[in-house]
Amino acid sequence: MVSRGKGRSAPQVYEGSFYDLCQRFMESEKFKGFAEGTQALWRRELAFACAPNCLGHLSLTEIRPALVQGYLDGWSDKPGKQQNALRAIQAVEKWARVRDLLPHQITLGVETGRPQGGHIPWTEGQIRHAERWARPDMSRVITLAGQTGQRISDLVRMCWTDIESFRGQEGINVTQHKTGRQVWVPIFEELAAAMATWERQPGPFLRRLDGGLWESKNLTLAWRHEKDRNKHLAEHKSLGLVLHGLRGHCCVRLSRAGLSDHQISDIVGMSIPMVGRYTRLSAQKENALAAVISLSRYKSLKLKDA
Repeated sequence: MVSRGKGRSAPQVYEGSFYDLCQRFMESEKFKGFAEGTQALWRRELAFACAPNCLGHLSLTEIRPALVQGYLDGWSDKPGKQQNALRAIQAVEKWARVRDLLPHQITLGVETGRPQGGHIPWTEGQIRHAERWARPDMSRVITLAGQTGQRISDLVRMCWTDIESFRGQEGINVTQHKTGRQVWVPIFEELAAAMATWERQPGPFLRRLDGGLWESKNLTLAWRHEKDRNKHLAEHKSLGLVLHGLRGHCCVRLSRAGLSDHQISDIVGMSIPMVGRYTRLSAQKENALAAVISLSRYKSLKLKDA
């Protein structure tokens, strides 16, 4: 097993090492074309991977799937981090292979654990509980995210001036930061009622308690701290619920209201396959519950006939 490499000093740099390849990747135009959040995440993961006693010192002829798997196995207690690390290494591999910078595949067959709870859709009860007990600025974040299904990077940029009425229905215009996709997200009745209680002021809907503006990474960290410190959010902490899971909740809610995956995709600005991943889980639970109810009725009728 390759060590996690807790030291912060850089390994010896030499041409032809994995560390050198990662540096070249992060200086490339391809890397600069990714969203800022993706760049920050991959820089962090590649820095860990290239730390002393990890993968950075290996030559490009030495590094192979078994060694990458060994490195990831060192993070077996953090499956979410495992997946992020693998995605970052795969991005380097994909970029390097088509440029003849890497002589062979290095992630073929590599596996990671499955995150527990990370992007699982929140339930309605979990949303209501967090809206009630989380501090006010976080409660507003949860409401807006759960109702619109947008990423954190888009939530922090939503403003009153983004609201547009279309054929009598108000919605929020969003140019999604990650994809560049332009969507008009309807303001449904529940969100409209919540927004009616929000103070109108120039700039974004979401602000910190001190009135300052949120940045995506700071908002993610703030939610983590809120879960850790707020005793009323013990369930959210134990399940590892993250704000991104509110995108899934929005899909499930719209699906249960009778909308098709295609309609949900148009509303949320999410790919149809991704919508399907969330709504299929919802449909399975609904079908299972219906089966339980039907079975209970059947047993009740049999008892009456007996």
